[in-house]
Amino acid sequence: MKEESKDRFRDSLGDLLNDLPDEVPGLDETPQLPKVRAENTQSAALARATTKAKSVMSNLLKFYLSEEIIEEHEYIKAKAELDEYALSMLIRQMQNSEYAITALMDQINEGDVAPRMFEVLSDLQRTLLDIIKSQTMYMVAIEENAKKISRDIDVYHGSSESNSPTNKQGGIKSRGTKDLMRALQDTINEEDIQDVDSDEDENEE
Repeated sequence: MKEESKDRFRDSLGDLLNDLPDEVPGLDETPQLPKVRAENTQSAALARATTKAKSVMSNLLKFYLSEEIIEEHEYIKAKAELDEYALSMLIRQMQNSEYAITALMDQINEGDVAPRMFEVLSDLQRTLLDIIKSQTMYMVAIEENAKKISRDIDVYHGSSESNSPTNKQGGIKSRGTKDLMRALQDTINEEDIQDVDSDEDENEE
């Protein structure tokens, strides 16, 4: 009895398959969607990372240095370009790691829960943390470098304000940080001498 029902089912299924047309009308006329080129996607992501790095470096330099000083010294501009490139690469690597982690998480959520998937996920997360640490340390390094350049320019070259002979602060003419500190120290010593002289005059009276 069971064999007969199976045979009837096979026959009905075969009849259904035979009734289907060999080709679906209009299937070939369906327009094909344009393929997304990975090259364009990567180029756009790299361009965004470069733009972000340039913005960070430009704002950092302008915070410690004037635009005139940046344009005047070729070393500062060359160093900024190298820092921009290195920072953009760090930003891009961080974006790649985030994308890989997201894609892997989506695959795991769809049901692929093999132990190897979680091992790879753990490695990617560790890599992302290392990139974030490297980016933070690099930002600290370039900020300290900007501070050092600002101090060196003030001491060895003099800025437009501190290098001017008419720069007066409380009646003191200064040329750079060292001269300013020396002038302040001389002023303090003179005030101490005047205080001692006035005390002696009062005692004599």
